[in-house]
Amino acid sequence: MLTRNFAAFLAIAAATPACAQSMSAPAYSEDERPIVVGVAISNEAALTPLSLDDALGIAVQNNPTLRGARADADASQGTFIQAGVRPNPEMSFLQEGFGGTERTTTALVNQTVELGGKRRARQDVASYGREVALASLDGRAAALRSDVVVAFYGLLASQRHLQVAQESAAIALRSAELAEKRARVGKVSPVEATKARVAATGAQIEFVNARIRVSTAVEKLANVTGSPLVQGRFAIGDIETVPPVEPLSQLLQRLTDAPLSRIARAEMLRSNAAISVERARRIPDITFSAGIKRVITGGIRDNQAVVGVSIPLPLFDSNKGALLEAVHKAEKANADFESERARLQLELTQAYANYESSTQAARQLKTDVLPASRQALDAVSRGYELGKFSFLDVLDAQRTLFQGQSQYVQALTDAHLAYADIGRLVGMPLRTHADQTTNLP
Repeated sequence: MLTRNFAAFLAIAAATPACAQSMSAPAYSEDERPIVVGVAISNEAALTPLSLDDALGIAVQNNPTLRGARADADASQGTFIQAGVRPNPEMSFLQEGFGGTERTTTALVNQTVELGGKRRARQDVASYGREVALASLDGRAAALRSDVVVAFYGLLASQRHLQVAQESAAIALRSAELAEKRARVGKVSPVEATKARVAATGAQIEFVNARIRVSTAVEKLANVTGSPLVQGRFAIGDIETVPPVEPLSQLLQRLTDAPLSRIARAEMLRSNAAISVERARRIPDITFSAGIKRVITGGIRDNQAVVGVSIPLPLFDSNKGALLEAVHKAEKANADFESERARLQLELTQAYANYESSTQAARQLKTDVLPASRQALDAVSRGYELGKFSFLDVLDAQRTLFQGQSQYVQALTDAHLAYADIGRLVGMPLRTHADQTTNLP
């Protein structure tokens, strides 16, 4: 009867829309066929695999934030071009008198000549602004890669948790059936059979919750990539394969050319270049004029050449306030650069420590804890059948194994998350990833 109840429970779970969607992301390795728990799939070929490279490619084409960063980088080219443009010439026309025999007509072309290096200063500011935009694009790409890696391995972890929950439910079901059989023949108390049924029900609930978490992980990946193309697909990959990282000393050296450092440095240089712009504006520009003047006096026409020069007198506005503002903003940018560099070093050190600790924890769980827990469960289960152990011993062994499996998956997930965070900080390119990987022994 307990088996029928378990089958009915799985059927109800499969009918849930969220759970049904989660079955598009079952847990399995690349060499295995898709594992779909509790639901029979008639056409497995309809499920399309999704690798990390596939998810990254979808993100490159569809992520709106990355598209915005590209547009901003393209716009910075126009800003730089415009910064180098010289002032346009001006045409002026002056008419004095409107009589037929007495009038004067003057036509002039005026050209302003910038002094003090204004054009060069504007170009410097624009060039550093373009560097900010390009570094921001690289930073956005590195951050997007990190987000995709986190979401993808979160999906793989959810699929592995689903697999663990399936195994847990199956083991709990077998234990409950065995307890019922022993209770019927009077070898154990009916209380133990009740405890076994409770444990089996709890495992079934955890199984359904694991399926819902898979569905949630799929939605997170779709949100990160900016496309629903990842939905209706199952993730493929080996979560136990953790990419290696360089030593911390080398990673800290790479921070100098990391996008976030480049952004802060370019902002600092742009602010310092803005001082030159404001200082140059204190020097007046010269406007040269040249033209012709036609004079009609008593019906006699006379043409005369006209030249002129005009220079503003900086008596009231010497641009002192703007220059003072630029100087203090440059000081702030310098302080921000130092602060950003220290922050990046701290975050990278923490991410590296998280990577080391989680990788070591996963290694110990795989080599020591999980084999011992599984052997203990097998031994206690055989002893329970022989009447040497109580069912509480079986439950404790089951709980230890399931907890160890969950901890192992979580440690692997933390290792991948730390690796993704390191890639974000050092500016790992979006479409490349480590070809060499480290398999946990």
